[in-house]
Amino acid sequence: MKQKMTRKRKSVGVGETKIRAATASEHKRIEARIRKRHETLRKKYQEIHGKVVDWVSHNVEEHSLYVNIRFKDKTEFSLRFSPGIETDYVDLSDISKGDFKLIREYYKRQDL
Repeated sequence: MKQKMTRKRKSVGVGETKIRAATASEHKRIEARIRKRHETLRKKYQEIHGKVVDWVSHNVEEHSLYVNIRFKDKTEFSLRFSPGIETDYVDLSDISKGDFKLIREYYKRQDL
């Protein structure tokens, strides 16, 4: 009777972490998750799925980034990004004894 030989999976060092190669079943599971994610993303903007891109442009105006995707059928998908920092809390605390003793709460965002 012939004994089946199995290969030991090699591990690779990434910094201090050792990472082992994925098995065939792990690859199948990962690929299925990727396919599912891609289907979800295709449904997000259904109107642009399958269109052919003519060109993409971007520019910055008045502290906003604009990205425009022009399609061959003369439609355009536009994205606008604005930087922003929102305040969640504003308060004054006494930490002289090692713990936080709230002195005054000036502001707390309502949706928290």
